Amino acid sequence: MVAFGRYLVSAGAATLVDVGLVQLLLAFSLVDSPAAYAAIIAAGAGLGMLVNFFVSRRYVFAADSRAAHRQLLSFVLVALSTLALRLVVAFALVWAFALPVFGWLSLIPIEAAPERLAHLGAVAVVTLYSFFAHKHVSFAGGVGAFVSSKAAARP
Repeated sequence: MVAFGRYLVSAGAATLVDVGLVQLLLAFSLVDSPAAYAAIIAAGAGLGMLVNFFVSRRYVFAADSRAAHRQLLSFVLVALSTLALRLVVAFALVWAFALPVFGWLSLIPIEAAPERLAHLGAVAVVTLYSFFAHKHVSFAGGVGAFVSSKAAARP
């Protein structure tokens, strides 16, 4: 449980960087298409990913025997799956927020309020997945070790 608490601090720092960049880019009205919205989320995730890797490697997870660049590769692969999940959730929330029941969101005096809320909701939803994926893949021998352990566990 201590590792999860430390991860929340690590991920919190990364999330501040991520959310800060996304919210800044959204403030410049750069959301003119779904592709632009996805690119903004990806840019924030990329910068947040680097912060999360270095803080997690130093303070959260025990180092495995691999070199830092190999751990970074595993971390990036897991983080890309996290990004994919975040995009799915964000677009699902944007779609849901377009329903009449959420019409009140248009009254919020902030540009791109549904997109901003969808991004924040998606970040919150994927936090647990991210922790367990990094714990059991990124800092536990990598993708190959994870797949091998699952294959060995099958009868």
